[in-house]
Amino acid sequence: MKYPSGYKFNSAGTGDSIALIAPGNLQDMIEYAKACRDRGIDYICDPGQSLTAWKGNALREWIDGSTILISNDYELEMIMKLTGLDKRGLSGLTNTIVTTLGEKGALISTFDGDVNIPPAKVSGVVDPTGAGDACRAGLIKGLVMGRDIETAVKMGSVTAVYAIEKYGTQEHCYTYEDFVKRYTSNFGLL
Repeated sequence: MKYPSGYKFNSAGTGDSIALIAPGNLQDMIEYAKACRDRGIDYICDPGQSLTAWKGNALREWIDGSTILISNDYELEMIMKLTGLDKRGLSGLTNTIVTTLGEKGALISTFDGDVNIPPAKVSGVVDPTGAGDACRAGLIKGLVMGRDIETAVKMGSVTAVYAIEKYGTQEHCYTYEDFVKRYTSNFGLL
């Protein structure tokens, strides 16, 4: 984004908010992270397509204090290269690193180790476009429901398969009951 958004965090507060800071105007991304840290708001760093615009020190500062750093495996390699930090070093900046691995599922990494999350079963891949965004939506839904990170990532996995089973990024739909049934068939009770 060329122009800043001007968003203010005036009504957001500790405990009742979570922010997803995704690609956009870099200055906004930096200011949003600072506002979240200042207000004690949990925030998720999702650098995605913005990675080519970052410098190492600024990227490290942006991630520092985040609740989650989320990326795919290729983006994680770029993050490590730009920051000069390996996953252990990044774990000193953020509580949790979630790495999506496409058809291989996801990996949750913390300072204490890694947890592999298998992919949800897909009835047929039609279009992978939008799977990452859908995964993040399911993850955030899990977090705001108070679920632990493993359950939230599994919810993201189920949400992603709905997206890839349709052509286009906004063509899928499902009921909560359908979602719970599909989650249960993949991972057990929700």
